[in-house]
Amino acid sequence: MRALILLALFLTGCASQIPAPEATVKDFYVFYLNAFVSDSHADSLDSPQMKQYVAKDTLARLTTIQSLEEQEIVEADYFTYSQDYAEEWIPALEVGKARDGAGGKVIDVWLGMQDGKKYQLRDYLRLEDKTWKIYRVVNVSDGFEQNIFDDKAIAAARTYAQSIQK
Repeated sequence: MRALILLALFLTGCASQIPAPEATVKDFYVFYLNAFVSDSHADSLDSPQMKQYVAKDTLARLTTIQSLEEQEIVEADYFTYSQDYAEEWIPALEVGKARDGAGGKVIDVWLGMQDGKKYQLRDYLRLEDKTWKIYRVVNVSDGFEQNIFDDKAIAAARTYAQSIQK
């Protein structure tokens, strides 16, 4: 019986060391939006901060896609679904409550935009290296997703990029 209690306490202690998914998403967007508007390059895909918050596979796919000339898979920034972002919009950031879904957590995010309006994204997270990491972002407001997980589209973009280099 004592062993069961100790095991339960141990498991509770392990679980409490994992940051809440909402905190991960909030911390990511505070970092990312500030880096995005400052052109500091702290938001480059190989930066330590990006590796802290974003799943390895997602970073690898985005790196591959960015390396392809004339690709049309990612048409806007993947994490904001925008071409640019204004510093004065950052305080409007709002992060919803995490819910279970897609084998991990799903969190709605609202980003500020002009005229005090907001638009909604949906972030999908999974546990990786004992922390929640963002692996997928969908633009809920516009009902759109940049399909970085479409291997056929990436292969076609790679083939096209090679054909225009000749």
